[in-house]
Amino acid sequence: MADICTPRAARAKMQRSLHRYALALAASVLVCAVTAALPGAGVRAIFGRSGLSFAVVGDNQGRNEVWDKAIDAINAARPQFLLHCGDMVASGTSQQYDDFAARARKLRMPLHTVLGNHDVKDNGRANYARLIRKDAYYSFVQKGYRFIGLDSSSGSLDAAQIDWLRRELAMPGPKFVFMHIPLYDPRPGRDHCFLDPNQAAELHRMFSASQVLAVFSGHVHVFAQQVMDGVLYVTSGGGGALLYARPGEGGFHHFVMVRADGDRVQAEAVPVEAEIEEPRLCVVGLKGQLEMTLGEIAAMPRFEVRTAFENRFGNLGGQGVYAGVRVAALVDLVGGMRPRQVLVVTSSDGYAQEFAYENVYPSAKWLAIQGEMLLAYEKDGATHPAWGEGPRVVFAPADGVYHNTDCAATSVPGQGWNVYESAGARWARYISRIEVR
Repeated sequence: MADICTPRAARAKMQRSLHRYALALAASVLVCAVTAALPGAGVRAIFGRSGLSFAVVGDNQGRNEVWDKAIDAINAARPQFLLHCGDMVASGTSQQYDDFAARARKLRMPLHTVLGNHDVKDNGRANYARLIRKDAYYSFVQKGYRFIGLDSSSGSLDAAQIDWLRRELAMPGPKFVFMHIPLYDPRPGRDHCFLDPNQAAELHRMFSASQVLAVFSGHVHVFAQQVMDGVLYVTSGGGGALLYARPGEGGFHHFVMVRADGDRVQAEAVPVEAEIEEPRLCVVGLKGQLEMTLGEIAAMPRFEVRTAFENRFGNLGGQGVYAGVRVAALVDLVGGMRPRQVLVVTSSDGYAQEFAYENVYPSAKWLAIQGEMLLAYEKDGATHPAWGEGPRVVFAPADGVYHNTDCAATSVPGQGWNVYESAGARWARYISRIEVR
């Protein structure tokens, strides 16, 4: 068997072919699976003239290389309107919202949006209200169907929104609900969903008792669907953000076309092709090796820190807010690391840094000096390709700066400061391989 962590140049053409095949296969079977799962529904591709068609998308997060292609594809599909399930922007800035609004003007149908957790960062809620729409939650009626947009950006609904929702659900007629963070994570054993399972269960009971035909959400960067107690739950988080799974598991960029006729609903994932070759990371350890996409790394428990490094001249560099995962968590996936072993971190250009067990699994003393050792995949809300330095090693001391003195105090003989006197040298960029030796 070939080493899956060898350079990808020889495999690129084959991977693209397999990717396209997986997208086509997934899209071809989803429509039948969803329609057949609904009570009393049969597989029927064409609805009557009285039916309604609309599109659903989520989680572009400002990655315009994909989002622009998605807009073109949605326009070509000609839905009557588009529901956006949130995470329109990366970190809530006014400039990001300006950019989203400008690109959204290319849509040839009305756009209805709800807030995602990325949208409300910093002053994002105010920017959204000023540039996109005033109301964080609202409803509208189209062809006899009530559409209810919720603000689940915090992972819950407050009492005022719950009271409003009860009144909306009490209205007669069929309904659709759309929001960002879902009641349940569609991936078994994962927790990208409502913080309080009791509130999630209560909302599901409310939906199933109130003629809610389907609930659409984003947040989880895959396509998934399931029917619970007659309610269709659709996850559409493929508008451009890093994908949390491989194509055959729903991890492909897409939007969803929905057709409704009476109480019958048909949902079909429409793949969006974008020529982005995502960075991959090879992790090698005691129990073998694992190749991971950037999206699979992003699906792990997230750490967000504001940090910077000091270079050899005493100047600060790399200032920003980084999102990443603990390097220890990646090493644990391949069997962990023992004291006196060395972790070799290698960049795609061949640059390498060695780290001790104590850097990866710091004691309380070392943790107070260097902070967590993270592999960052996002800086200031931007990911690949907009952020061209990731994935990157970062250290996050409590004071927000990885000083030269911090580096010197946490470098074992033959590594780090003892080889090159600069804290910044430890912040290796565009990492492609992590290996325990």
